[in-house]
Amino acid sequence: MLIECTKKLADAMKINVTPYDATQADSFYEWHANVFTFDRRKCVVLMNNKTRYSIVFYGMKMKEFKQFDVIALKAIKDTFLAEGFSEAVVDRYLERCGDVKYSKTHDRSIIGQLNDAIISISWKLEDFLPTEQVHMMDLSMWAGENLLCGPIGYAAPIDLLKKEFDSSF
Repeated sequence: MLIECTKKLADAMKINVTPYDATQADSFYEWHANVFTFDRRKCVVLMNNKTRYSIVFYGMKMKEFKQFDVIALKAIKDTFLAEGFSEAVVDRYLERCGDVKYSKTHDRSIIGQLNDAIISISWKLEDFLPTEQVHMMDLSMWAGENLLCGPIGYAAPIDLLKKEFDSSF
């Protein structure tokens, strides 16, 4: 799995990212990620490159940033299971993802949509607070149902995710 970090996120995580390698690209297993601040807490939105499905994290601290690969994979699994996908299909997806690698972002269109999603999510985030959980599954599911993606046909990300799972597995 490839997580394409913005410079702001890479600095927050204190990692060095490699340049994007288009030769091994498969957008269904690639995610863009950006960090923003809400109520003096760091939040991260992870957006799938193909479906634009977003996973939201709130209250990230250095401890979570150091384990972000593990936290992200668990959050993807938990959210996909909560969306109603079978455990066998989700496990196959995560198996095909492989190890988490970090690279620089490469697609300005996805970054634009990621930033638009951050604006919408920050308006809705307060409805899901207070929470002690870093992974905000309910907010991620809300974003999957309600945020429309223009450049990929004005479809809800959850519908695109379901279509992609149906065709891939």
